[in-house]
Amino acid sequence: MDPIVIDEAVPPALFAALLEWVAHVPLQYGAKSNSQTDPHGHFTFKPVHDQKLNLADLTRRLPMPVNAAWQEVQKHFAPMIPGLLPPWKLIRCYVNGYVYGTDGYFHRDSSRRDECTAILYLCRLWPIDWAGETAVSGRLYWSVLPAPNRLLIIDSNDMHCARAVSRKCTELRTVLVFKFRVQRTSMFESLSEWLVAQGALDFKHGKDSSLHDHLMRVYWLLHDKVPVDVATAGALHSIYGTNAFTNALIPANDYRRGRVAGQWGKTAEDLAYKFSILDRPRTLDWCAELLAPGDYAKLELRHKDSLKVDYDTAKALCWIEAANLHDQGALGKWKHLASLWERGVSGSLTTRSETPGGSASSDKNQIGRPATEARAAPATNGK
Repeated sequence: MDPIVIDEAVPPALFAALLEWVAHVPLQYGAKSNSQTDPHGHFTFKPVHDQKLNLADLTRRLPMPVNAAWQEVQKHFAPMIPGLLPPWKLIRCYVNGYVYGTDGYFHRDSSRRDECTAILYLCRLWPIDWAGETAVSGRLYWSVLPAPNRLLIIDSNDMHCARAVSRKCTELRTVLVFKFRVQRTSMFESLSEWLVAQGALDFKHGKDSSLHDHLMRVYWLLHDKVPVDVATAGALHSIYGTNAFTNALIPANDYRRGRVAGQWGKTAEDLAYKFSILDRPRTLDWCAELLAPGDYAKLELRHKDSLKVDYDTAKALCWIEAANLHDQGALGKWKHLASLWERGVSGSLTTRSETPGGSASSDKNQIGRPATEARAAPATNGK
């Protein structure tokens, strides 16, 4: 998609309100457009939760008049952006500010292909000699000069940067940035909204992600590979905590488990609960190597007990773990789970029988860890 420039993007009264609002926001110095190449940074203000990998719709969290501006700029999308149909989901929003001596450096806002960035220039005037263009390097090299109430829309995957303002510039170069994605599947959006309502957006997971975003990325990795119950369980796999991610979003008592099962189905909830109590990834990496159709598996629990599950349940748990580790860049440490992921879906995951946990069985098809293998083999757990 080539960059799109729209002048008089929002009504004049709203634009005046935005200028008044941005004049009083507490800008902070130090944000970097590219953490690898930007040695200094620029000024910024974040009116809502802001993480680069966010997938949740933040529209309801926007303050006025920013929410009104977002509603207005969306009116330009449908006729101007081919292939990106409404409704759109706002995933990031912030203000950037530049003065003489603060530079921008080329970067991509996202590597995901279903996202765009809309930049609204907040200035009362902008002489051409003030410079400060937004440079976009895509199919062609584009340079867009700031102007009052001008909107620039680009593909979030395009390399772009804010060029430095000139020494003659006497104003703060200010932009209001909206980053948005298209609506994904109805199940994706329902799970995302439910997780936000449970507070997952405010749970940190790793350095640059929320629990919500991690869970939804795991779901998206699985949704076209496995049955819906397994993919749904992927979106729930850490809500009760795990042996590595100990901050439970939801307590695993009978009442709360029943509510989750009522919302997303007993099979998906049961898989998520089982995942939460396993000594994983180790026990699932072993399972991915040895499990065959018709087998039962004895999986080790985090509290030094074991759980007997059927083939379909064990295979589903292995797939959830593989997606979980893949999202965190840790799958390569577990060769059998990695091999499962690389081979693609094989065997039956379409039916599943409820199998209560318990002690080891004498069933000839049951597989278990060799008695001589240490239970506490050193490992780096994925979260």
